[in-house]
Order: sequence, then C-alpha cells, then structure tokens
Amino acid sequence: MTVPFLRGAALALLLGSALAAPAGAQEVAQEATQEAAQKVAAPPSAAALLFDTPQLEAAQPGHALTYRYSRKMTDPELGPSFDDTIKLEVEPASAGAPAGARTLKVDFFGPERHRAAGPFEDVTGNPVLILFLENHVADLSGKLLGNPRYFKNAIRAALRDKAEVTPAEFTVGGRAYKGWRVKVAPFAGDPNAKRLRGLDTLTYTFDVAPDLPGEFVRMTITADVKDGRLWEEALTYDPQGS
Repeated sequence: MTVPFLRGAALALLLGSALAAPAGAQEVAQEATQEAAQKVAAPPSAAALLFDTPQLEAAQPGHALTYRYSRKMTDPELGPSFDDTIKLEVEPASAGAPAGARTLKVDFFGPERHRAAGPFEDVTGNPVLILFLENHVADLSGKLLGNPRYFKNAIRAALRDKAEVTPAEFTVGGRAYKGWRVKVAPFAGDPNAKRLRGLDTLTYTFDVAPDLPGEFVRMTITADVKDGRLWEEALTYDPQGS
C-alpha cells in the first residue's frame, strides 16, 4: 500500500497561499495540512506490512538471518516444549531479479527436528513469516484434528480485516529501532470455539522494524486461559547469528 503524502513543492505552495489568503482560507489550508500529516502518520495495513513490503534490502549476501524458535506448552496433549533455530543464508539474486531481491537457503531447525524448506530464489519478502505460520498451522491442526485450511483461512482473513497495527519501538543488539506491531486474535468468537480446547484465545503478534535486516523482530503466538498460559510460540531475530 502506498501511503499518500505531500511533496515538498506542493506543501510550499499550499503554505505560501495560506499566508496570502484571508483568515477563512487560512483555516481551510491549515485543516488540509493537518489532514495530510495525519495520513502520513497512518499505519499501513497488516497485509501490506507483512506480505507486500520488500523486506530483504538490508539483508546482505554472505550473511544469515537467524531466528530463535521457542515452543512452550502447559498441556502435554498439545505436544512437547522445545527451543530451536531457523536460519536463512542470504545469497545474491540472479540477473534481472527485482531490486532488493535475494536468494535464501533455509536451515529449518536442527538435526533432531529438521524440516525441508526452500530454497527461495529471487524473493523480496522474508519467507520466515510463511515458514513460521505454516509450521504453526500444521502443528495446530494436528493437535486439534482439524482441517489446516480452516485455520489458515481464519488467520488470513483476520490479518486482512481485524488486525490492529500500532507504532512501536524495539531494541535489538543494543540498537533502537522504530517500527510497527501487528496484533490479531483470529478465533475470538469462533463458532467452533468448544472444539478448539481453549485455543480460541490464540493471539498473534508480529513486531516489524523496516531498518532491521529481514524486518521481523519477533513473532509470538499465545493462548491464555483462566488457569494460565496454554500455548506460547515465538520466533525472535538473533543479530549474533549472522
């Protein structure tokens, strides 16, 4: 999504006209300027931010994007808790690829849990989001004996229609970053809530910083019930893993 803005010349013309105009016209010009500023500050849509924005320009070939994965379950029937790593080796894109594109080779978890993924050739978006969500949906549908398409469609629709996007600041490797936080609860009010065994409370949070290599700071998926936290899954960028 392209955020509308006033170019410098247009803004100067607007302000110059306001100085020479009657008081009523000045008020109109001021309101227009304020409205334009509000549009500039408006957050992007969740779908545009997560899926449509080039995210790899700061990821330099020869380096890696490393993410620490954590899974914590309080109900043994939902599977074991464990920690692991997802690493994306960054390579140059081929000739003729879009600006900012990269080729990525994926090491999805260590030897004990390794999963096949990639490579992703000449991509501009960071595939770690899709890898994280695909793994989550497969896990969720397996534990609840549900159709993975049902969960996937619910998450996709919620990110499109119900997600909250707010400005946020993050600290990564001792450096401060400005960005966005996307938060959504796809299964709140779900008609099949009873079959979800408390996981209708699942909340998805995505922290994004445009200046960070790969842009994703952290992704978390949590489900809280009256007795505490039932499900906690997270993927966190590790600046030391490059």
